[in-house]
Amino acid sequence: MATVTQVFPDFASAASACGAGYHDAEIADVIAYKTGLAVDVRQFAPEQAINSILAVGIAASEVTERPLKVLDFGGGCGFHFFRVTASIQAPLRWAIIETPTMAMRATKLSQGKFDVFSDIAAGVEALGHVDLVHASSSIQYAPEPLMALQSLAALRPRYFALLRFPWWMGPQTVGLQPSTLAGNGIGPMPPGMADREITYPVTFTNFNDVLRTLSDFDIALVAPSPSSIYELRSQKILGISVIFRSKD
Repeated sequence: MATVTQVFPDFASAASACGAGYHDAEIADVIAYKTGLAVDVRQFAPEQAINSILAVGIAASEVTERPLKVLDFGGGCGFHFFRVTASIQAPLRWAIIETPTMAMRATKLSQGKFDVFSDIAAGVEALGHVDLVHASSSIQYAPEPLMALQSLAALRPRYFALLRFPWWMGPQTVGLQPSTLAGNGIGPMPPGMADREITYPVTFTNFNDVLRTLSDFDIALVAPSPSSIYELRSQKILGISVIFRSKD
């Protein structure tokens, strides 16, 4: 559970209080190393993987004549892609949208299996069309979460997977989330790298505003997200994963 005790008037104020934040090169190094480890399907799959497998499986059931086109917003170095392809044999075209720092590491790991970009427009141009927007624990870390949702919804995907998102019903609140390098990604730390504390801004957006932003979609599935529970000034905020289907 992530504990947030400091609250700021806006994202910029929070970002200025945490240094490099999510743009920290060592965060990218840790995530790249963990993502590069082989997937052992004999081990219990973490929630992060199960969410993605479920979302892609649902979306792929409607697309049989061509690869499913997935835009992975904040997809790190390809964790979700590698976990999905280890379990699902459906053909995929996968584009990750990440910060330049993370995108550089992700490109090295992709080996041509997926594409990596630093802006949404470039990812959409490469895919040509988006069947599934995949956003796992990423929207709440964007500078403007609702604006990010609007931009992604405007792509008119058939499915929108909003995964590992805080279920918050209060006014929009920006906090500073403390973590450790080791707490980013799933797996052991890179050999020789010392753990340390890091911080980055997180925004709690009223979920009714989220639903209004995604009003062109119906809810296809809702599940609890135990891996994305927060505590904001002693108030527990549950995590939620929602798969939306376009009304069209």
